[in-house]
Amino acid sequence: LISFVAAFNSGISLTNLPVEIIERIAAQTNFDPDDHTILSLLETSFCIGAAVGTFITPLYVGKLGLTKSLRMLFILQILACGVSAIPVHWIYLVAMRFMTGLGSSSLASLTPLLVAENLDPDARGKTVMMFAIALNLGVFAAYIIHFVLSFIYDFWYFTFLGPIIASLVGLTAAQILVRINKDKRKDRKDVQMVEQKDEMIEQNEVIINSDTFIQTAAEENTQAFEQRHESPSVDFKAKLTKTQFKRILYVTVALGLMQMFTGVDAIVIYASDIFSETFKAEKSGIYGSMIVGAVNCMCTLVAAPFAEHKPRRVMLLIGVIGVGACDIIIAICYMVGADPYIILLFILLFFVFYNLGPEPIVFMFFSEMFPERYKVKLNGIGYTVNWCANIASVFMFDFFAGGMEQWVYLVFGSITLLLGISGTILAPETFQRSLKQIETEIRSWTRERRLKKQRQTTITMPKIPKAPQKDEEKSDLG
Repeated sequence: LISFVAAFNSGISLTNLPVEIIERIAAQTNFDPDDHTILSLLETSFCIGAAVGTFITPLYVGKLGLTKSLRMLFILQILACGVSAIPVHWIYLVAMRFMTGLGSSSLASLTPLLVAENLDPDARGKTVMMFAIALNLGVFAAYIIHFVLSFIYDFWYFTFLGPIIASLVGLTAAQILVRINKDKRKDRKDVQMVEQKDEMIEQNEVIINSDTFIQTAAEENTQAFEQRHESPSVDFKAKLTKTQFKRILYVTVALGLMQMFTGVDAIVIYASDIFSETFKAEKSGIYGSMIVGAVNCMCTLVAAPFAEHKPRRVMLLIGVIGVGACDIIIAICYMVGADPYIILLFILLFFVFYNLGPEPIVFMFFSEMFPERYKVKLNGIGYTVNWCANIASVFMFDFFAGGMEQWVYLVFGSITLLLGISGTILAPETFQRSLKQIETEIRSWTRERRLKKQRQTTITMPKIPKAPQKDEEKSDLG
């Protein structure tokens, strides 16, 4: 429930302030709604707040813990969305959008870690897929609210009601989780007390048995051998080697950049403009946004069974190649002046491939693949890079719009293929594996490389010529 609500809150908060709502706020606060600088700040303040929020999560999660941090962030989200409905000044609205982005993105980045820590591999995959579905449902819900408010714009402040309700549900669930954890700690203490008492009783009992007190040398060797093999061969508390850390860091940055440089958020944010230019009808932009949101949700539901039951890297590779190909084909369509309906067709196909791989699988990787020692920090880096790429992609789309869309789609496609394929190849497979198994694979990367080098050196080692034997030695050997 916490995962679903956090994702829904992130999706609805990102898209709940369309241009039409900004115009109504401008009429009450006396600023120019056509000012490009103000509009850009209002559009990007949420993303900048999201980048800052994910960057600072390691600073307080280690001290407060996941559940208390989530509870604090839900309260922040309720306050930020509530005061956003008060018309004061456009600078005030920018600041509130920044705080909303900070809270919602931090929630969305921390809940997958909560899922990974508390659920088994099967339930983990299903919950992260539900997270992706809830994210798209939040975007779609914002479009539905915008459609309803288009008939009664005097009630524009209701656009902030959705995130508040979602955050209240999340806060209640987080509070319940805190109480559950307290009860679990009490039960653990009781069990430990009982075990300590049993150990004391066993130590005080005197058992007359020669095997207990006197062990033969063979028995001691056998016991030592079994202890060596039962003890874990991987030290999970140790630091990663430079090679291991560089590789996992590259995978984190590459997948974080790739997911947003597909151009998905730019297409979603400018969906109304794309449909308005294509159909040139009244309210075509609003209808187009709803169509994009609905198709996005449907594609997520269709892709969910495949992403849950197939290896992660295979699904991600299929999605990356499909998304990159769609970006390049759309760019070619703009170059040759193809029919707008063909462009829309490939945009919808883009969402199919995006929901098959780049969206859900990247969330799964970020919740599963990080070693315990570096989990919170690498998770923060991944989502910070992700939101920085989001800001850059939206600015790129805005800059190249109006006759130069082909170049931005070419950039999106090239970056997606380059980073997506390399990151997928280097990432560990996490499908149906425990967190310890995944970390064991990461910690064996250097060891496997060293073993390969040793095998190669033994195979390619030149034969050392034997020293010539004396005639006497030869005769003696004969």
